[in-house]
Amino acid sequence: MIDPGTIGLAIAGVRLVVNAVKSSADEARQAIDSIQECVDSGKKLGQSLSPVKKFFSAASRYEESRSQLEDAKKAQDEAIANGKPVPDQISDAEYVMDMMAADRQIKEYYDRIKHIMIYHFDESGMWEEFWERLSRLRRERESKAEDARRVATEARLAIAAEKMRKKRKLQRTLSIIYNCVGGFVITAIIAGFAWFIRWMFDQGAN
Repeated sequence: MIDPGTIGLAIAGVRLVVNAVKSSADEARQAIDSIQECVDSGKKLGQSLSPVKKFFSAASRYEESRSQLEDAKKAQDEAIANGKPVPDQISDAEYVMDMMAADRQIKEYYDRIKHIMIYHFDESGMWEEFWERLSRLRRERESKAEDARRVATEARLAIAAEKMRKKRKLQRTLSIIYNCVGGFVITAIIAGFAWFIRWMFDQGAN
C-alpha cells in the first residue's frame, strides 16, 4: 500500500523525489571532496569530522529519498491512469537514466569513503559498522516494501473476490426471478390455452 505522503509527492510530481535523490548525491560529492582535501593536507579523522558527518548525513538522505522513489513513480503512473493531473511528470526513460546516474554516483562515493576510512584514517571498524547498519536498513526497507506489496495484493484480491461474490449473488437472484417469471408466464399460457379449449368445446356443445 502506498502511503499518502508518497502519493502526495507523486501527484505534485515524482520529479521532486528524483531531484531530492540527485541533490543528496551532490551533497555527498561535496562532502567527499572536502574529506579528500583533509586527507591531502595530512589530517586524521578527528580533524575531519565535519565533512565526514556531512557525507553520512547526505548518504542517509539519499537512502531515504531513494526508498521513496519506486513508490512515488508507481503512484504517479496510477494517478495518470486514473486521469488525475500530474504536473511536470517524468517519463520512464528520463526516470531510468536519472536514477542510473545517481546510483552510480553514490556507489562511487561509497567506494571512495570506504578507501579513505580504511587506508587514510585507519578506521576500518567504523566503516564496517556503518556499512552493516546501512545494509540492515536497506534489508528492513525492502522487507517492509515487500510486506506492503503483499498486503496491497491481498487487499486487491479480497476486493475482487467480494465483487465476484456480489456478482454471483446478483446472478442467482436474477436467475430465481427469471425462473419465477418464466414459470408464471408458462402457467398463464397453459391456463389460457386450457380455458380456450374448454371454451371451444362449450361453443361446440351449444
